Amino acid sequence: MSESKTTPSGNPVKRSILAALGVFCVFLAGIGVLLPGIPTVGPLLLASLFFTKSCPALEQRLIRNRFFARYLPFLDGSEEMTAKAKLATIFTMWLSIAISCAILYFTGAGGVWLIAIIVAAGIVGTIFIWRFGKRKTAALET
Repeated sequence: MSESKTTPSGNPVKRSILAALGVFCVFLAGIGVLLPGIPTVGPLLLASLFFTKSCPALEQRLIRNRFFARYLPFLDGSEEMTAKAKLATIFTMWLSIAISCAILYFTGAGGVWLIAIIVAAGIVGTIFIWRFGKRKTAALET
């Protein structure tokens, strides 16, 4: 990712809140790196957004961080995920969906509509993951 061109907000209270939210998102992403089924990319994107608005130096530290830097080429479109990585991601996602739906079904905590929404989101996620990066690569070849 390139150097941030967004200037931080002038209000120090707002900047502090945004920086704290960014740190919290990095914490969530760290949990996602360690535990399967917990998202990593979403919290990293939010952390980057919060750091861009509050403290661009923190955003640069995030981008260069040894734990998260390997995900960035997939996010900025400079590299396509390998088929093996996509399959592992989709498998992990569907395993989490199956466990979540089973818990909801057997505890009675959610109705059929909630399970249907989760499965539908999984289908959309699968399509997105499988197609992620292909359009940019195809556009560069033409």
